[in-house]
Amino acid sequence: MDPALGDGPLGTVEGADVLMRDGAIAAVGKRLPAPPGTHVIDTAGQLVMPGFVDVHTHLWQSSLRGGCADRDLFGWLADCNRATFSRITPADMYRFVRLGALDSIQSGVTTLVDWVDALPYDTTVQYVRALAGTGVRFTYAMFQAERDASLITRTKRELIDPLPLASAQVATHAAGAIKGLNRLHWEIARDLGVMLNSHVLERSEQHADDPIGTLADIGALGPRLLMNHAIHLTDDAIAAVAAHDVRVAHCPLSNMRLASGVMRLPDLGRRGVKAGLGQDGGTNDSSDFFALMKATIGLQRARSLETSVFPQVHDVLRLATLGGAEAIGMA
Repeated sequence: MDPALGDGPLGTVEGADVLMRDGAIAAVGKRLPAPPGTHVIDTAGQLVMPGFVDVHTHLWQSSLRGGCADRDLFGWLADCNRATFSRITPADMYRFVRLGALDSIQSGVTTLVDWVDALPYDTTVQYVRALAGTGVRFTYAMFQAERDASLITRTKRELIDPLPLASAQVATHAAGAIKGLNRLHWEIARDLGVMLNSHVLERSEQHADDPIGTLADIGALGPRLLMNHAIHLTDDAIAAVAAHDVRVAHCPLSNMRLASGVMRLPDLGRRGVKAGLGQDGGTNDSSDFFALMKATIGLQRARSLETSVFPQVHDVLRLATLGGAEAIGMA
């Protein structure tokens, strides 16, 4: 993913060596010398590429994959999501999250952002324990109601900070009706020095909630804001997102499944908006990141009737790896 080292927009190097030291990449290039004692793995004829970065998921939803298959977003939230979430015990939450995380890793995901709704602290302990036990690098995006907002700071301090592969974000649902809670979440995110992570305009009906105006009013528009879905952005909203370096998560398989719409990814790409791909938990129905990339390309071609439309194959490979890392501040 470094054009300075190789050919083309992705920096492809034919016949390259990758030197690993202490679990990190130390060098990439042709005919690298192997230090004494190096364990050599021959991958001739194969591809070595960065791990996938899933910038938006809900791993606990492995518990309800395939459920409510005939529902749109609002029906799925009411009949599957809310009906299930509050009934999961801490022990079962551990099992569901571990299952979801391992399935993602099997698909090539090495980094993920898990948006987690309000949980009691004892359940949060099991959620984080399940993630940490898989070895995946993860960002835990925490939502809490105002009365329990202190749990966000406690969770970061006690559960996230001690883990070398873990980091935190503050999760919210941007909407004018709960602007006070959005402002509180943004203040906590600033105090903790982390990103704010919000669902935004997954359905066109949510224009009535004025999420973009709300985020602007609380001062959150900027590079420390990650907006999930962002399907129904207006021209003015796209201009604001680009001008403030806001980051976006594109979830095409989930958006198709819930009949939510198609993100204006080419318009965002033309303006240089930093974007990544998200599996979005249970409504993805699988953890197949290659299917996610194919859908990202295919949706835009089907809508535009042009094969030249953004993203092309090299673009989507970048979105799935370095692009996602850039979107969450881990480039």
